[in-house]
Amino acid sequence: MHVKKIFVNAHKYDFNLAKICIASIRYWYPDIPIFLIKEFIAGDFDTSFVEKKWKIQILDIPRKLFGWGYGKLEPLFLEDGESFLVLDSDTVMTGPVIDAVKDIDAQFIIDDEVQPAERFNEIYYNLDRICELEEKFIYPGYSFNSGQWFGTSGVLTRNDFSKVLDWTEPPRPKFPEIVFNGDQAHLNFIVHLKEQMKQVTVSRIKLMIWPKDGAADFIDLEKIRKKQNGFPYIIHWAGFKSDVITYLPRADILLFFQNYYYSRFSKIYRGIDQVYSRWLFYEKRTTSFFKKIKRKVSN
Repeated sequence: MHVKKIFVNAHKYDFNLAKICIASIRYWYPDIPIFLIKEFIAGDFDTSFVEKKWKIQILDIPRKLFGWGYGKLEPLFLEDGESFLVLDSDTVMTGPVIDAVKDIDAQFIIDDEVQPAERFNEIYYNLDRICELEEKFIYPGYSFNSGQWFGTSGVLTRNDFSKVLDWTEPPRPKFPEIVFNGDQAHLNFIVHLKEQMKQVTVSRIKLMIWPKDGAADFIDLEKIRKKQNGFPYIIHWAGFKSDVITYLPRADILLFFQNYYYSRFSKIYRGIDQVYSRWLFYEKRTTSFFKKIKRKVSN
């Protein structure tokens, strides 16, 4: 696969992590086009400094409200037929992952994940009911986290997802009790289905490192500093609730790329940006609190 571009998905309240993600990409690939999938559902946010200093572009499409990760599907519907990498904001690139897939001949390259049936039924789709949507469907025995995956535009269409998604803005699941909410479940089902129909090709590799319980401890930060290419992976802090970087596992790697991000800015910018980050932290918590109060009152 010859990857031509990278898409990073972000909204107002996780853009600070997206900055670190972007810095990690530029560390390994100074010139590859990076597009920010800008989610407006929590409100607009300024990206101009990052666009200028880190040479990124905003994905220019009519849709602006994507909801729970559905913006990550949009690169599929571009008409250029090019291969790409999609990343969540809470990820970093610890090595040259694009080089690692250059000899793989597939339209999709995903993390080599296998979930127990009980967990799969919680986060992807209902294995007992999925044949209600596609009678001859056979579960292929694997799944993949959608925070990091390689794909090819023009292979799947928006209409392919219409069986399970209403393309409102944001998109709305048609069968949330069978294919669960979020882009991850819907992308898994459609890729599984299309692979079974021999309409797409899929390759599975070790791509994602989830840093829980020491799983990322083997990654040597000193080798990253020296740009040694021994760790062609994506660390993904999926599901970690802390907004404080130093509380996260392998915070040293996050801090390394955060410092790399700020290296292109003045100390004044860094100070202002960090104060604004704390402001967003409290704004998010306050907004969430009042939403909970509103729900309780309305019930």
